[in-house]
Amino acid sequence: MNAQTVLRNLLFSAALCLALLLPARAAALHFQGILINDELSLTSPEPLADDTREEQLYSDATRAINESRWSDAEPLLKQISALHGRRSDAALYWKAYVKSKEGNSAAALASCDSLRSNYPQSTWLKDCSALAIEIHGQTGNPVVPQAESDEELKLLALNSLMQSGNPNALPLLQHIIEGQSSERLKERALFVLAQNQSKEAHDLLGQIVRGEKDPNLQIKAIRLLAAAQGSGSAELLLGIYNKSTDRNVKKAVLDSYLIMNDPERVTQAALHESDPELQRHAIHELGAMGAVSRLSEIYKSTSSKEVKSDILNSYVAAGPKGGDALAAIASSEQDPDLRRRAIRNMGPTGGSPATLVAIYNKFSDEESKKAAADALFVAGDAHDLVALARSEKDPEARKNLVNKLAIMHDKEATDYMVELLNK
Repeated sequence: MNAQTVLRNLLFSAALCLALLLPARAAALHFQGILINDELSLTSPEPLADDTREEQLYSDATRAINESRWSDAEPLLKQISALHGRRSDAALYWKAYVKSKEGNSAAALASCDSLRSNYPQSTWLKDCSALAIEIHGQTGNPVVPQAESDEELKLLALNSLMQSGNPNALPLLQHIIEGQSSERLKERALFVLAQNQSKEAHDLLGQIVRGEKDPNLQIKAIRLLAAAQGSGSAELLLGIYNKSTDRNVKKAVLDSYLIMNDPERVTQAALHESDPELQRHAIHELGAMGAVSRLSEIYKSTSSKEVKSDILNSYVAAGPKGGDALAAIASSEQDPDLRRRAIRNMGPTGGSPATLVAIYNKFSDEESKKAAADALFVAGDAHDLVALARSEKDPEARKNLVNKLAIMHDKEATDYMVELLNK
Protein backbone atom coordinates (compact mmCIF):
# COMPACT_ATOMS: atom_id res chain seq x y z
CA MET A 1 0.00 0.00 0.00
CA ASN A 2 1.55 3.33 -1.07
CA ALA A 3 1.65 6.52 1.01
CA GLN A 4 -1.11 8.14 -1.05
CA THR A 5 -3.49 5.25 -0.36
CA VAL A 6 -2.66 5.21 3.35
CA LEU A 7 -3.31 8.93 3.70
CA ARG A 8 -6.52 8.76 1.70
CA ASN A 9 -7.74 5.98 4.03
CA LEU A 10 -6.98 8.15 7.05
CA LEU A 11 -8.87 11.03 5.48
CA PHE A 12 -11.76 8.69 4.70
CA SER A 13 -11.97 7.67 8.37
CA ALA A 14 -12.03 11.33 9.47
CA ALA A 15 -14.70 12.08 6.90
CA LEU A 16 -16.78 9.16 8.14
CA CYS A 17 -16.96 10.62 11.65
CA LEU A 18 -18.11 13.93 10.16
CA ALA A 19 -20.65 12.15 7.97
CA LEU A 20 -22.21 10.54 11.03
CA LEU A 21 -22.58 13.91 12.75
CA LEU A 22 -23.93 15.94 9.83
CA PRO A 23 -27.18 15.58 7.89
CA ALA A 24 -26.69 13.37 4.87
CA ARG A 25 -26.39 16.01 2.16
CA ALA A 26 -24.22 18.37 4.21
CA ALA A 27 -22.06 15.43 5.21
CA ALA A 28 -21.55 14.48 1.59
CA LEU A 29 -20.37 17.98 0.75
CA HIS A 30 -17.85 17.97 3.56
CA PHE A 31 -16.82 14.40 2.88
CA GLN A 32 -16.20 14.95 -0.81
CA GLY A 33 -14.51 18.30 -0.10
CA ILE A 34 -11.91 16.50 1.99
CA LEU A 35 -11.28 14.05 -0.84
CA ILE A 36 -10.89 16.86 -3.35
CA ASN A 37 -8.27 18.55 -1.23
CA ASP A 38 -6.66 15.17 -0.62
CA GLU A 39 -6.29 14.44 -4.30
CA LEU A 40 -5.05 17.94 -5.10
CA SER A 41 -2.33 17.66 -2.45
CA LEU A 42 -1.21 14.13 -3.40
CA THR A 43 -0.33 14.55 -7.06
CA SER A 44 2.89 12.85 -8.11
CA PRO A 45 6.10 14.91 -7.65
CA GLU A 46 6.62 15.88 -11.28
CA PRO A 47 4.51 14.49 -14.16
CA LEU A 48 6.23 13.15 -17.27
CA ALA A 49 5.96 15.19 -20.45
CA ASP A 50 3.22 12.89 -21.84
CA ASP A 51 1.20 13.34 -18.67
CA THR A 52 1.35 17.12 -18.59
CA ARG A 53 -1.95 17.67 -20.48
CA GLU A 54 -3.77 15.13 -18.30
CA GLU A 55 -2.45 16.74 -15.12
CA GLN A 56 -3.52 20.19 -16.28
CA LEU A 57 -6.98 18.91 -17.17
CA TYR A 58 -7.28 17.19 -13.82
CA SER A 59 -6.17 20.30 -11.95
CA ASP A 60 -8.73 22.42 -13.84
CA ALA A 61 -11.48 19.85 -13.22
CA THR A 62 -10.91 19.54 -9.48
CA ARG A 63 -10.72 23.33 -9.20
CA ALA A 64 -14.09 23.60 -10.94
CA ILE A 65 -15.52 20.98 -8.56
CA ASN A 66 -14.22 22.82 -5.52
CA GLU A 67 -15.95 25.94 -6.84
CA SER A 68 -19.19 24.00 -7.59
CA ARG A 69 -18.92 24.69 -11.32
CA TRP A 70 -20.38 21.37 -12.37
CA SER A 71 -20.98 22.23 -16.03
CA ASP A 72 -17.34 23.32 -16.39
CA ALA A 73 -16.02 20.17 -14.72
CA GLU A 74 -17.91 17.66 -16.90
CA PRO A 75 -16.15 18.22 -20.26
CA LEU A 76 -12.78 18.28 -18.54
CA LEU A 77 -13.47 14.94 -16.86
CA LYS A 78 -14.64 13.50 -20.17
CA GLN A 79 -11.35 14.48 -21.81
CA ILE A 80 -9.38 12.88 -18.96
CA SER A 81 -11.31 9.62 -19.35
CA ALA A 82 -10.62 9.59 -23.10
CA LEU A 83 -6.86 9.75 -22.47
CA HIS A 84 -6.95 6.45 -20.53
CA GLY A 85 -4.09 7.67 -18.38
CA ARG A 86 -3.28 7.53 -14.70
CA ARG A 87 -6.20 9.86 -13.81
CA SER A 88 -8.91 8.02 -15.72
CA ASP A 89 -10.28 6.13 -12.70
CA ALA A 90 -10.35 9.31 -10.62
CA ALA A 91 -12.18 11.07 -13.45
CA LEU A 92 -14.93 8.44 -13.35
CA TYR A 93 -15.36 8.96 -9.63
CA TRP A 94 -15.53 12.75 -10.00
CA LYS A 95 -17.97 12.37 -12.88
CA ALA A 96 -20.21 10.37 -10.51
CA TYR A 97 -19.83 13.04 -7.87
CA VAL A 98 -20.70 15.85 -10.31
CA LYS A 99 -23.75 13.97 -11.57
CA SER A 100 -24.95 13.45 -8.01
CA LYS A 101 -24.66 17.18 -7.38
CA GLU A 102 -26.67 17.88 -10.49
CA GLY A 103 -29.40 15.57 -9.20
CA ASN A 104 -28.80 12.87 -11.81
CA SER A 105 -28.56 9.88 -9.50
CA ALA A 106 -28.83 7.28 -12.25
CA ALA A 107 -25.88 8.75 -14.17
CA ALA A 108 -23.85 9.01 -10.97
CA LEU A 109 -24.43 5.35 -10.11
CA ALA A 110 -23.66 4.35 -13.70
CA SER A 111 -20.32 6.14 -13.51
CA CYS A 112 -19.49 4.24 -10.31
CA ASP A 113 -20.42 0.98 -12.06
CA SER A 114 -18.09 1.90 -14.92
CA LEU A 115 -15.30 2.52 -12.42
CA ARG A 116 -15.80 -0.93 -10.87
CA SER A 117 -15.85 -2.65 -14.27
CA ASN A 118 -12.89 -0.91 -15.86
CA TYR A 119 -10.66 -0.36 -12.82
CA PRO A 120 -11.31 -3.18 -10.32
CA GLN A 121 -8.13 -2.34 -8.39
CA SER A 122 -8.65 1.43 -8.24
CA THR A 123 -8.13 3.18 -4.93
CA TRP A 124 -11.22 5.26 -5.79
CA LEU A 125 -13.61 2.30 -5.49
CA LYS A 126 -14.18 2.86 -1.78
CA ASP A 127 -14.95 6.53 -2.37
CA CYS A 128 -17.45 5.65 -5.08
CA SER A 129 -19.09 3.07 -2.81
CA ALA A 130 -19.50 5.71 -0.12
CA LEU A 131 -21.02 8.07 -2.68
CA ALA A 132 -23.38 5.35 -3.83
CA ILE A 133 -24.53 4.76 -0.26
CA GLU A 134 -25.19 8.49 0.06
CA ILE A 135 -27.18 8.56 -3.19
CA HIS A 136 -29.28 5.52 -2.28
CA GLY A 137 -30.07 7.06 1.10
CA GLN A 138 -31.21 10.31 -0.51
CA THR A 139 -33.45 8.52 -2.99
CA GLY A 140 -35.24 6.53 -0.28
CA ASN A 141 -33.60 3.23 -1.14
CA PRO A 142 -30.86 2.85 1.48
CA VAL A 143 -28.19 0.20 1.04
CA VAL A 144 -28.52 -2.87 3.25
CA PRO A 145 -25.53 -2.74 5.64
CA GLN A 146 -24.91 -6.52 5.42
CA ALA A 147 -24.14 -6.09 1.73
CA GLU A 148 -20.97 -4.19 2.58
CA SER A 149 -17.81 -5.99 3.65
CA ASP A 150 -15.81 -2.87 4.50
CA GLU A 151 -16.49 -1.68 8.06
CA GLU A 152 -16.61 2.04 7.23
CA LEU A 153 -18.99 1.46 4.35
CA LYS A 154 -21.12 -0.87 6.45
CA LEU A 155 -21.47 1.85 9.07
CA LEU A 156 -22.27 4.53 6.48
CA ALA A 157 -24.98 2.26 5.12
CA LEU A 158 -26.32 1.67 8.61
CA ASN A 159 -26.37 5.39 9.37
CA SER A 160 -28.23 6.03 6.12
CA LEU A 161 -30.73 3.32 7.04
CA MET A 162 -31.35 4.88 10.44
CA GLN A 163 -31.81 8.35 8.97
CA SER A 164 -34.44 6.95 6.65
CA GLY A 165 -36.40 5.68 9.67
CA ASN A 166 -36.19 2.07 8.51
CA PRO A 167 -37.46 -0.20 11.32
CA ASN A 168 -34.72 -2.74 10.58
CA ALA A 169 -31.94 -0.26 11.36
CA LEU A 170 -31.97 -0.49 15.15
CA PRO A 171 -31.94 -4.31 15.31
CA LEU A 172 -29.02 -4.33 12.88
CA LEU A 173 -27.19 -1.78 15.02
CA GLN A 174 -27.90 -3.81 18.15
CA HIS A 175 -26.60 -6.92 16.39
CA ILE A 176 -23.29 -5.18 15.69
CA ILE A 177 -22.96 -3.93 19.26
CA GLU A 178 -23.83 -7.28 20.87
CA GLY A 179 -22.21 -9.54 18.29
CA GLN A 180 -18.68 -10.52 17.32
CA SER A 181 -17.82 -7.37 15.38
CA SER A 182 -14.51 -5.63 16.03
CA GLU A 183 -14.30 -3.19 18.93
CA ARG A 184 -13.65 -0.45 16.39
CA LEU A 185 -16.88 -1.16 14.54
CA LYS A 186 -18.81 -1.51 17.81
CA GLU A 187 -17.60 1.91 18.98
CA ARG A 188 -18.63 3.50 15.71
CA ALA A 189 -21.99 1.78 15.84
CA LEU A 190 -22.41 3.16 19.34
CA PHE A 191 -21.71 6.62 17.96
CA VAL A 192 -24.48 6.16 15.37
CA LEU A 193 -26.84 4.94 18.10
CA ALA A 194 -26.18 8.01 20.26
CA GLN A 195 -27.26 10.29 17.40
CA ASN A 196 -30.65 8.62 17.05
CA GLN A 197 -33.46 10.38 18.91
CA SER A 198 -35.95 7.51 19.05
CA LYS A 199 -37.08 6.08 22.38
CA GLU A 200 -35.86 2.64 21.35
CA ALA A 201 -32.38 4.00 20.62
CA HIS A 202 -32.32 5.85 23.96
CA ASP A 203 -33.38 2.71 25.80
CA LEU A 204 -30.64 0.64 24.17
CA LEU A 205 -28.04 3.30 24.87
CA GLY A 206 -29.20 3.44 28.49
CA GLN A 207 -28.66 -0.32 28.85
CA ILE A 208 -25.12 0.05 27.55
CA VAL A 209 -24.48 3.03 29.81
CA ARG A 210 -25.57 0.98 32.84
CA GLY A 211 -23.19 -1.81 31.87
CA GLU A 212 -25.96 -4.26 30.98
CA LYS A 213 -24.43 -4.97 27.56
CA ASP A 214 -20.78 -5.06 26.49
CA PRO A 215 -18.86 -3.69 29.52
CA ASN A 216 -16.05 -2.56 27.23
CA LEU A 217 -18.45 -0.04 25.68
CA GLN A 218 -19.83 1.37 28.92
CA ILE A 219 -17.33 4.20 29.38
CA LYS A 220 -17.58 5.23 25.73
CA ALA A 221 -21.38 5.16 25.99
CA ILE A 222 -21.38 7.33 29.11
CA ARG A 223 -19.50 10.11 27.33
CA LEU A 224 -21.62 9.82 24.18
CA LEU A 225 -24.80 9.96 26.26
CA ALA A 226 -23.76 13.26 27.80
CA ALA A 227 -22.88 14.71 24.41
CA ALA A 228 -26.13 13.52 22.79
CA GLN A 229 -28.65 14.20 25.59
CA GLY A 230 -26.95 16.87 27.70
CA SER A 231 -28.47 17.62 31.09
CA GLY A 232 -31.31 15.21 30.37
CA SER A 233 -28.97 12.36 31.23
CA ALA A 234 -27.79 13.83 34.56
CA GLU A 235 -30.01 11.70 36.83
CA LEU A 236 -29.14 8.48 35.04
CA LEU A 237 -25.44 9.27 35.29
CA LEU A 238 -25.73 10.14 38.97
CA GLY A 239 -27.27 6.74 39.65
CA ILE A 240 -24.42 5.04 37.80
CA TYR A 241 -21.85 7.05 39.74
CA ASN A 242 -23.37 6.15 43.10
CA LYS A 243 -23.71 2.44 42.31
CA SER A 244 -20.47 1.78 40.47
CA THR A 245 -17.29 0.56 42.16
CA ASP A 246 -15.23 1.02 39.00
CA ARG A 247 -13.03 4.09 39.25
CA ASN A 248 -12.84 4.48 35.46
CA VAL A 249 -16.62 4.44 35.17
CA LYS A 250 -16.87 7.11 37.86
CA LYS A 251 -14.27 9.22 36.05
CA ALA A 252 -16.28 8.90 32.85
CA VAL A 253 -19.36 10.19 34.69
CA LEU A 254 -17.37 13.15 36.00
CA ASP A 255 -16.15 13.79 32.46
CA SER A 256 -19.77 13.79 31.35
CA TYR A 257 -20.64 16.44 33.91
CA LEU A 258 -17.86 18.52 32.38
CA ILE A 259 -19.43 18.03 28.93
CA MET A 260 -22.80 19.10 30.36
CA ASN A 261 -21.21 21.98 32.30
CA ASP A 262 -22.72 20.78 35.58
CA PRO A 263 -20.38 22.13 38.31
CA GLU A 264 -22.86 21.37 41.10
CA ARG A 265 -22.58 17.59 40.72
CA VAL A 266 -18.82 17.76 40.28
CA THR A 267 -18.59 19.86 43.44
CA GLN A 268 -20.54 17.25 45.39
CA ALA A 269 -18.09 14.59 44.22
CA ALA A 270 -15.15 16.76 45.21
CA LEU A 271 -16.62 17.40 48.65
CA HIS A 272 -17.77 13.89 49.53
CA GLU A 273 -15.70 11.45 47.45
CA SER A 274 -13.59 9.16 49.65
CA ASP A 275 -11.32 8.05 46.81
CA PRO A 276 -8.47 10.63 46.65
CA GLU A 277 -7.90 10.05 42.93
CA LEU A 278 -11.55 10.65 42.08
CA GLN A 279 -11.64 13.70 44.34
CA ARG A 280 -8.58 15.06 42.54
CA HIS A 281 -10.21 14.35 39.17
CA ALA A 282 -13.33 16.27 40.22
CA ILE A 283 -11.26 19.23 41.43
CA HIS A 284 -9.35 19.39 38.15
CA GLU A 285 -12.61 19.35 36.19
CA LEU A 286 -13.95 22.25 38.24
CA GLY A 287 -10.87 24.17 37.16
CA ALA A 288 -11.52 23.27 33.53
CA MET A 289 -15.09 24.55 33.97
CA GLY A 290 -13.81 27.83 35.40
CA ALA A 291 -15.83 27.13 38.56
CA VAL A 292 -13.67 29.33 40.78
CA SER A 293 -16.32 29.94 43.45
CA ARG A 294 -16.84 26.19 43.81
CA LEU A 295 -13.12 25.60 44.18
CA SER A 296 -12.92 28.34 46.80
CA GLU A 297 -15.82 26.75 48.67
CA ILE A 298 -13.97 23.43 48.82
CA TYR A 299 -10.67 25.13 49.75
CA LYS A 300 -12.28 26.76 52.78
CA SER A 301 -14.09 23.62 53.90
CA THR A 302 -11.19 21.16 53.78
CA SER A 303 -8.29 20.71 56.15
CA SER A 304 -6.38 18.47 53.74
CA LYS A 305 -3.19 20.03 52.50
CA GLU A 306 -3.19 17.70 49.47
CA VAL A 307 -6.69 18.78 48.46
CA LYS A 308 -5.82 22.44 48.89
CA SER A 309 -2.73 21.95 46.74
CA ASP A 310 -4.84 20.34 43.99
CA ILE A 311 -7.23 23.29 44.15
CA LEU A 312 -4.37 25.77 43.81
CA ASN A 313 -3.26 23.95 40.66
CA SER A 314 -6.82 23.86 39.31
CA TYR A 315 -7.13 27.63 39.65
CA VAL A 316 -4.55 27.89 36.84
CA ALA A 317 -6.93 26.20 34.39
CA ALA A 318 -9.65 28.67 35.39
CA GLY A 319 -7.71 31.61 33.92
CA PRO A 320 -7.82 35.22 35.22
CA LYS A 321 -10.60 34.52 37.74
CA GLY A 322 -8.43 31.77 39.12
CA GLY A 323 -5.62 34.30 39.37
CA ASP A 324 -7.76 36.54 41.56
CA ALA A 325 -8.53 33.62 43.89
CA LEU A 326 -4.83 32.73 44.03
CA ALA A 327 -3.94 36.32 44.94
CA ALA A 328 -6.37 36.26 47.87
CA ILE A 329 -4.93 32.97 49.14
CA ALA A 330 -1.34 34.12 48.60
CA SER A 331 -1.94 37.13 50.81
CA SER A 332 -3.69 35.27 53.63
CA GLU A 333 -2.57 31.61 53.66
CA GLN A 334 -0.63 30.74 56.82
CA ASP A 335 0.85 27.49 55.52
CA PRO A 336 4.10 28.57 53.82
CA ASP A 337 4.08 25.73 51.26
CA LEU A 338 0.54 26.47 50.13
CA ARG A 339 1.22 30.20 50.09
CA ARG A 340 4.25 29.73 47.82
CA ARG A 341 2.33 27.48 45.47
CA ALA A 342 -0.45 30.07 45.26
CA ILE A 343 2.08 32.79 44.51
CA ARG A 344 3.84 30.79 41.78
CA ASN A 345 0.56 29.81 40.15
CA MET A 346 -0.38 33.46 39.75
CA GLY A 347 2.16 33.76 36.93
CA PRO A 348 0.49 31.49 34.33
CA THR A 349 -2.97 32.88 35.19
CA GLY A 350 -1.93 36.41 34.32
CA GLY A 351 -2.07 37.52 37.94
CA SER A 352 -1.78 41.24 38.70
CA PRO A 353 1.90 42.35 38.56
CA ALA A 354 1.20 44.97 41.21
CA THR A 355 -0.13 42.25 43.53
CA LEU A 356 2.94 40.07 42.92
CA VAL A 357 5.25 42.99 43.66
CA ALA A 358 3.30 43.72 46.85
CA ILE A 359 3.61 40.07 47.87
CA TYR A 360 7.36 40.13 47.15
CA ASN A 361 7.77 43.12 49.42
CA LYS A 362 5.35 41.82 52.09
CA PHE A 363 7.05 38.53 52.94
CA SER A 364 10.57 38.35 54.27
CA ASP A 365 11.21 34.62 53.78
CA GLU A 366 13.40 33.72 50.85
CA GLU A 367 11.06 31.10 49.35
CA SER A 368 8.05 33.43 49.16
CA LYS A 369 10.18 36.05 47.41
CA LYS A 370 11.43 33.44 44.97
CA ALA A 371 7.87 32.34 44.28
CA ALA A 372 6.81 35.91 43.51
CA ALA A 373 9.85 36.39 41.26
CA ASP A 374 9.04 33.12 39.47
CA ALA A 375 5.49 34.30 38.85
CA LEU A 376 6.67 37.62 37.43
CA PHE A 377 9.13 35.76 35.23
CA VAL A 378 6.45 33.40 33.89
CA ALA A 379 4.25 36.44 33.24
CA GLY A 380 7.10 38.02 31.25
CA ASP A 381 7.15 41.10 33.49
CA ALA A 382 10.72 42.33 33.00
CA HIS A 383 9.80 45.84 34.08
CA ASP A 384 8.90 44.89 37.64
CA LEU A 385 11.75 42.40 37.92
CA VAL A 386 14.21 45.16 37.00
CA ALA A 387 12.63 47.49 39.56
CA LEU A 388 12.87 44.82 42.27
CA ALA A 389 16.48 44.03 41.34
CA ARG A 390 17.42 47.71 41.66
CA SER A 391 15.84 48.00 45.10
CA GLU A 392 16.78 44.58 46.51
CA LYS A 393 19.42 44.82 49.28
CA ASP A 394 19.93 41.10 49.88
CA PRO A 395 22.73 39.86 47.54
CA GLU A 396 21.28 36.37 47.09
CA ALA A 397 17.76 37.62 46.39
CA ARG A 398 19.14 40.17 43.93
CA LYS A 399 21.19 37.45 42.21
CA ASN A 400 18.02 35.39 41.77
CA LEU A 401 16.28 38.33 40.08
CA VAL A 402 19.25 39.04 37.81
CA ASN A 403 19.47 35.39 36.75
CA LYS A 404 15.88 35.54 35.56
CA LEU A 405 16.38 38.82 33.71
CA ALA A 406 19.47 37.42 31.99
CA ILE A 407 17.40 34.88 30.04
CA MET A 408 14.46 37.13 29.18
CA HIS A 409 14.22 38.37 25.61
CA ASP A 410 13.14 41.85 26.60
CA LYS A 411 14.74 45.22 25.82
CA GLU A 412 14.34 46.51 29.36
CA ALA A 413 16.00 43.37 30.75
CA THR A 414 18.82 43.67 28.20
CA ASP A 415 19.36 47.34 29.01
CA TYR A 416 19.63 46.45 32.70
CA MET A 417 22.24 43.78 31.90
CA VAL A 418 24.28 46.39 30.01
CA GLU A 419 23.86 48.75 32.96
CA LEU A 420 25.30 46.12 35.33
CA LEU A 421 28.23 45.42 33.02
CA ASN A 422 29.13 49.11 32.85
CA LYS A 423 29.29 49.51 36.65
